[in-house]
Amino acid sequence: MASANRVYDPFPIAHQGLMPTHELQWERIAATLTRQVLKLGRHERVIVSADPYFGGAALDAVRCEIQRARAIELATILHWTPTLAALRAPHGRYADPADDAAELAAMRGLFAAADVFILLMNDRRGARTLATSQSDLVVDGWKQGRSVHLHWFHDPAVHDPAHPVNLALDRVNQAAVIDVDYPKLAADMQRIATRMSGALVRIRDQGGTDLSFRVGTRFHVNHGDASREHAAGMDSGRDREEEIPAGSLRTIPLAGSTEGVLVFPPAKDGESPALGRGMDCRPFAQAGLRLVFRRGRIVALETGGDQQALDRLWAAETGDCDQLGELVLGCNPLLAPVAGSTFLPHYGFGAGVVRLILGDNQLSGGAYRSSFHRWLMWGDASVEVNGATLVDRGRLQDPFKP
Repeated sequence: MASANRVYDPFPIAHQGLMPTHELQWERIAATLTRQVLKLGRHERVIVSADPYFGGAALDAVRCEIQRARAIELATILHWTPTLAALRAPHGRYADPADDAAELAAMRGLFAAADVFILLMNDRRGARTLATSQSDLVVDGWKQGRSVHLHWFHDPAVHDPAHPVNLALDRVNQAAVIDVDYPKLAADMQRIATRMSGALVRIRDQGGTDLSFRVGTRFHVNHGDASREHAAGMDSGRDREEEIPAGSLRTIPLAGSTEGVLVFPPAKDGESPALGRGMDCRPFAQAGLRLVFRRGRIVALETGGDQQALDRLWAAETGDCDQLGELVLGCNPLLAPVAGSTFLPHYGFGAGVVRLILGDNQLSGGAYRSSFHRWLMWGDASVEVNGATLVDRGRLQDPFKP
């Protein structure tokens, strides 16, 4: 159903007269975000951030729901086009420190006048971007507000939005937003968090990873509740934001507890195992990259590739780069893998997907600050909690059900 002329936005606004790649229920998705997740109230002041060339139908549907709630659309922040992105630093912010500080202060002033932030999907195919590091800083210090982030990712290795793999990912994303049983998801995730609290966690995979650490008592349970009541009193930006589709259970390993070996998973989709910032781990991961932890810190990095280059780049990283920052466990049963794709839907929020984050964990309320911040994801790892199997080779078992 793609247009004869290539349309960059696969989800255009209807009145533009353009043909979408296929029909999706944006009105229901927008209603889920505003009515069920945010429980948007009358006269609440809303900031929206959106790509002006990607997801027009989603933006239009969300704006209509803001009107129906009789809320106030305070401002709309547009993501950068490639031309604008070329004038910015790689992370999307001003390169000049003084300009960056002034813009950050202005953004904080804008958010001080708002109650709700809605961040819509961002096209990851080209240079279009948004200042994610800036928005993270703003939201983290925005104590009176709450936010929702609609993620809508296509396979980074498949650029055509009308490709069957991407159409299937669209359908998976839609179902995971509007068809998931939110009360059941919340109950399941809370039960897992309760049993994991203070426990010894062990993660293994067939590539050689065998890592153990203890977790504390603090969890972020991303189960789709960004209401004013739920967000009240939350300390971290992560706790005041709901990522949709929901399903990520996050916790921070206890300092000094991580032991063992972590082997970078290969970059099957060319991107996901090395997302983040800091040194580019991909060439070393493709050649084999092992991280050895002792007493909570990385004591050795070993590669089958250029070891001298790895040592040089690692020595240049600063801060808590040698720490394991977060464990993220995917719990959404409707974010199922798509046949023909090596990309895990929603970057790993599907049930049984394991994500480990190295370095900085500021947004989740952690104390680590680092120039190095990298995600590692497995769709086939196994997880034990105090010896009980929680995930068996990528399948969430939940041994804690009554």
